[in-house]
Amino acid sequence: MDRLIDVLKDFRFSDYEIRVLLCLIQEGELTASEISEKSGVPRTSVYDVIRSLESRGLVESFGKPRKFRAMSAERLVEIFSAKLKERLDILSSSLREIEKKRKKEVVEIVRGEVAYKLIEEILSKSKEIRVYALSLNDELRRILEKSKGVKELKEFKRGQVTHGIIFADDKVVIFTVMDGDPHIILGSGEFAQFYRELSEYMKGR
Repeated sequence: MDRLIDVLKDFRFSDYEIRVLLCLIQEGELTASEISEKSGVPRTSVYDVIRSLESRGLVESFGKPRKFRAMSAERLVEIFSAKLKERLDILSSSLREIEKKRKKEVVEIVRGEVAYKLIEEILSKSKEIRVYALSLNDELRRILEKSKGVKELKEFKRGQVTHGIIFADDKVVIFTVMDGDPHIILGSGEFAQFYRELSEYMKGR
């Protein structure tokens, strides 16, 4: 019985509702005064409890004088099963929706001429671009000059070493050019967040 009471509490039944429902299941058809006597629920509260149980489809009233009875055990199990399924459906859909909104972490390494094309494609779709470079080569400078979303561009010195980082909306591009061969690491999600936080920290130093 204790386990049954615990289960009913999981369905958010009050103590009075549990007492009345179990009383009716055990005793059968009862009047309000009989329910009060056998369940220990005050007579002044019995009608409110009955109305609550009726609204859930668990109890029905009939006859004169007015009596009350619980649905059959089979019917009660059907009702609780439907409620449980409804909760599981809500839980499943809600959790999946939250998971979809999570920023997925994607890290990709690209080298060669395709790296320039990928940078150009990303920047053409980005609304906020911030660039911090040790040095830029002519091709990267051309791509950035075409990009309308550039909000900040810092090139610390011009030289033969082309290396830096681009923040483009929710993506990060780390680039370097070695012997004329471009290499990039493209990342999003936690990877991008790490480099954003690192850059903010470094700027504050």
